[in-house]
Amino acid sequence: MKNYWSVRSGNTLIGICLLVISSGAIAQFSEDLHFAENYYLFPIKPGVRNTLAGTMGELRSSHFHSGIDIRTEGRTGLAVHAAADGYISRASISPTGYGNALYIQHPNGQTTVYAHLESFTGKLAEYVRTEQYRRKTFKVNLYFRKGQFPVFRGDTIAFSGNSGSSGGPHLHFDLRDAYQRPLNPLTYGFNEVQDHVPPIASKLAVKTMDINARIEGQFGRKEYDLRRAGNDYIIDRPINARGLIGIELLAHDKLDYSRFRCGINTIEMQIDSSRIYKHHIKSFAFSEQRNILKHMNYHELATSGKRFHKLYQDDGNRLKFYQTNKLKGKFRTVPGQLHNVVITMTDSYGNSSKLTFKLKGQEKEQQVQGSLIVDDETRVMDNTLLIRTDTRDSSMLSLYLPEHVEVLPEFVVNNSSAIYLWDLRNGVPGSIEKGDFYKSLDLRDMIPSGIDYDFFSEYADISFSRKSLFDTVYLEIDHYYDSLGGVEVFEIGKPTVPLKSYINVTLKPKHSRNDLKDYHVFGVDSKGNITDYVGGSWAGGKISFRTRSFGRFTLARDTVPPTVTPVVINSRDIRFKIDDTLSGLKEYQCWVNGEWVLMRYDYKRNLIWSEKLIKSQPFEGEVKLVVSDNVNNKTEYKTQIN
Repeated sequence: MKNYWSVRSGNTLIGICLLVISSGAIAQFSEDLHFAENYYLFPIKPGVRNTLAGTMGELRSSHFHSGIDIRTEGRTGLAVHAAADGYISRASISPTGYGNALYIQHPNGQTTVYAHLESFTGKLAEYVRTEQYRRKTFKVNLYFRKGQFPVFRGDTIAFSGNSGSSGGPHLHFDLRDAYQRPLNPLTYGFNEVQDHVPPIASKLAVKTMDINARIEGQFGRKEYDLRRAGNDYIIDRPINARGLIGIELLAHDKLDYSRFRCGINTIEMQIDSSRIYKHHIKSFAFSEQRNILKHMNYHELATSGKRFHKLYQDDGNRLKFYQTNKLKGKFRTVPGQLHNVVITMTDSYGNSSKLTFKLKGQEKEQQVQGSLIVDDETRVMDNTLLIRTDTRDSSMLSLYLPEHVEVLPEFVVNNSSAIYLWDLRNGVPGSIEKGDFYKSLDLRDMIPSGIDYDFFSEYADISFSRKSLFDTVYLEIDHYYDSLGGVEVFEIGKPTVPLKSYINVTLKPKHSRNDLKDYHVFGVDSKGNITDYVGGSWAGGKISFRTRSFGRFTLARDTVPPTVTPVVINSRDIRFKIDDTLSGLKEYQCWVNGEWVLMRYDYKRNLIWSEKLIKSQPFEGEVKLVVSDNVNNKTEYKTQIN
């Protein structure tokens, strides 16, 4: 059966014969294929082979990718076609995020989204530009009624670009259901994209899930290299484990003719022929997106940048695409038994690969040979406090709790170190002691999830809402003053622990300042460098702010105004480079001869450039540009166009 697509250009309808779809081509799609007589047209060069730089469901740092990233030959300006009949329901323009984006509502109740565009076309482009001038703003978010901007399948609705938070020229293409939940476009029969490459596994990790579990005789997490065998992967020797464990996988997918690492929509794990875990990312709600921080191992993401899938549903993870055993994908080994593990990875086209290995259930702890998993002197892992001492003596380790002292036995010893474990659900210690060794801990409180909770301390007060946390947090607070640099640093929680939503923080500075209103909250990295502007408001000698990340914060002044560098200024075009080195740019406004001028903005190039309301009308008279940063330092630039 032949299938046809059409592209409209103006009022001309061009019919072009597409490729014949063989039964073999159809067979490569997964069981969720929604192929229905080519309802949707591929939006970039329909009928021509293309490749992707990203797929729906792949792991990003703070969200699941909601669509596909279609490559545009490394350039901007390719025609973007409407995937089906419908009407433009929304147009948005922003310097970040999707940049310039269009949303088309279709008669079947679904919506397609086209993002990172360079420009819109026709009457819509004129309407949006007029609204920007009427509102005197570059950033707009406009909604349209049915019939206002109708489109037909194949119409050129825009041109591809690199706007917003795009890392290079491409078209981001979403397909959404009636509830605006993203769907996988690759299950809708786009033959322009080919994939015969099975998913690729890189590493496996095994993690202890309670205080009694061990991996190779140790408590913590251990990574394993894989050996490739054809399209599959194996671990040559059994992994020794005891008790309740969780398994994590570092893996990605590749498509034909593409170098990009894409996501794997389906991963299933069987142990001893019983399925204990499966995730199948067909759809999700945007309100659930932040749960990706619990789907991935967030500690590894924050420290190494690696995005491991947890093959278990962790506490606090509310995503709905899991199928698990009663232990939510975790597994309890049986002493003396050899467990067979098979992990199957399947992409959107049904290509699959397997990782197989064995778990050997251990009856008792084994002596550690070589280095320990945990290098930190103290570290919290889930509900367990790990303490490492560098030297071994006959003294027991004492744990000082608010109401009593606990004495802990050594867990395991190698030539120079001993590990001690404490279940923090039994109390949060303030300090530890062993012989001549004494240390105060930064642990201050156990913060429960799902309730409003206020924490007070000498250096900072924190308000947690019932939505702030995924799970119980053992809060660590520290404060120090660098007299050399004159920097006061507040450590609020651990940056390796994710927050679900915002917390309200009030800092209590201990070092007097002459003019408090000039000081603002900034983030600080591990080397003491200021990283980003946070803001805050002063009251009674304290400064309050909201944050969605734990980390280090400091108070600093920004007295340097933004920089303005003219690039082109003539009757046809006005362009400037604008930048701010500390608090960041807040807004800019440009006038020519007293009339407001729309200036488009690309933060990646620090470039703004003019877009006239009436293209034939030349610029003349005084040009005035005012740029302000986030603490209201301003730079004003004036010149004349004669």
